[in-house]
Amino acid sequence: MALISIPLPAHRSIQFNFSSLNGTIRLLSNRRVQLALMILVPILLLTVFRPFLPIPGPLETNLRAMTKPPSFVHLFGTDRMGRDILSRTLAGVQISMFVGFAVALLSLTVGLVMGTLAGFFGGVIDRVMMTITDIFLAFPSLLLAIGLVSVMGTGMLPVVLAISLSDVPRFIRLQRSLVLSLRSRAYIDAARTVKASQMWLMTRHIVPNTLAPLLVAASIAAANAILVEAGLSFLGLGIMPPAPSLGNLIRDGQTYLEQAWWISTLPGAVILLIAISLHFLSDGIRQVLDPRSRK
Repeated sequence: MALISIPLPAHRSIQFNFSSLNGTIRLLSNRRVQLALMILVPILLLTVFRPFLPIPGPLETNLRAMTKPPSFVHLFGTDRMGRDILSRTLAGVQISMFVGFAVALLSLTVGLVMGTLAGFFGGVIDRVMMTITDIFLAFPSLLLAIGLVSVMGTGMLPVVLAISLSDVPRFIRLQRSLVLSLRSRAYIDAARTVKASQMWLMTRHIVPNTLAPLLVAASIAAANAILVEAGLSFLGLGIMPPAPSLGNLIRDGQTYLEQAWWISTLPGAVILLIAISLHFLSDGIRQVLDPRSRK
């Protein structure tokens, strides 16, 4: 993996190599990263090995075990159709994590390309792109995602595209500001004096130096995408039943909060844990990549 050079105020740079053993140890020794992994790793392992666990399938009903509270047989209890809440929650986590990381990857890629072009070339490209970005930023993320899903329809792909379109403008703005701060550096001017091409400057000097803050923003975007997807599914605009989503699991138990609190509460607690852990992870990555934070 390429080196990421983080500029310092004194016109020096510190390089952080993600592929080196030292960089990996530094990342794993961060307390926030450790806390995030302590939460995320067990959830991900349970999600991956859910088909091999001694629990019913997420769509398997048992009319003799309707709305049973948490017990050794059903750790998260059952819903009004006798379906195991733990199994459905793990299946919902799988969907939510896919949506979160797909949104983060798509938003990061599009924002990186468009933000680099706007910040590096400026002029008409910058003005047009910033005008479009400002229009999208004028709407709250959830409201914009609701409008886009209403147009594109429900399902996995429309949800990913809708949330990504609401997040891309923020990545474009961030990347543009990073490029603007880098293109006037002395080493860029030196590269221009030796007739370095525009593509060379962007791919070898500009983009690698902007990846660190973009990675932090991507981890935050993944957490926010999980919350937005849960909100859309709760409103009936995201992942539709019978596919288990954390949002529609909470909606299913909304009318049974007094009699069967576990139907909504436990999936909601899992969403909270995932969102908190991803924010801890982003903060830990920021501390590791930022020399001033490490000091």
